[in-house]
Amino acid sequence: MATWAVIPVKSLAQSKSRLTAVLTPTERAALTQFLLQRTLGVLQESGVVDRVVVVSRDTAVHQLAVAHHALTLAEPSDAGLNGAIYEGARLAAVAGAARLLVLPADLPLLAAADVQALCADTPPQAVGICPDRHEQGTNGLLLPAPFDFPFQFGENSFHKHVQAARYARLTPHLLRTPGWQFDLDTVEDWAICSSGLLAAEWHAD
Repeated sequence: MATWAVIPVKSLAQSKSRLTAVLTPTERAALTQFLLQRTLGVLQESGVVDRVVVVSRDTAVHQLAVAHHALTLAEPSDAGLNGAIYEGARLAAVAGAARLLVLPADLPLLAAADVQALCADTPPQAVGICPDRHEQGTNGLLLPAPFDFPFQFGENSFHKHVQAARYARLTPHLLRTPGWQFDLDTVEDWAICSSGLLAAEWHAD
C-alpha cells in the first residue's frame, strides 16, 4: 500500500508572517527552510511514507525538497492552500498512491513515531485526522484512495474535515499526540518552542 505525503509550503518571502514581531524576514525564511528540512527527515525516518511531494511556488523551497529526495510541484498562482494540496494529491493519484498524507511543514515536535502511529492505526476505510492543540486546525490528514475528498484546510478545518469524512461515509479516526498537535504559527507558539527543542536544533544566520 503506497503512501504518499503532500506538503504545501508558502514562498519564503511570505512565510510565517504572524511572527513578524519576533523574527526578521531573513529569520522567518530560515525557520521555514529548517522546519521543512526537519519534516522531510521525519517522514523518511518513519519508513511508512513512500514518496513526498512538496507544492510551492518558491524555487528555493523546490531546491531544498529535491536535495531531500522529494518531488516538487509548482503551485498555480491562484490555487490557494487547498488548491495546492489538490494538485499534489492528483500527482500522487496518477503515480498510483493508495493513501495520501497531507501535513504542513511547521510541526517542530513531529517525530517518526507520530507518523508511524497515524499510518498504522488508521483503518483502510477511515480518514486519519490529527487536530491541533486548540482542536480547531488540522495538522495531519490521512486519506484512502481515490482522493476525491474536499480539503478544508483553513479556519476551523478540524471540524470541517470530520464532517467531510462522515459525509463521504468514511470513519473519522482521530489521533492526538504532542507531535501532531503543536504547530508553530503564532508568537505564543514561538515563545513555547524557542525555549525548548527548537532552540537546541535551530538558529538563524
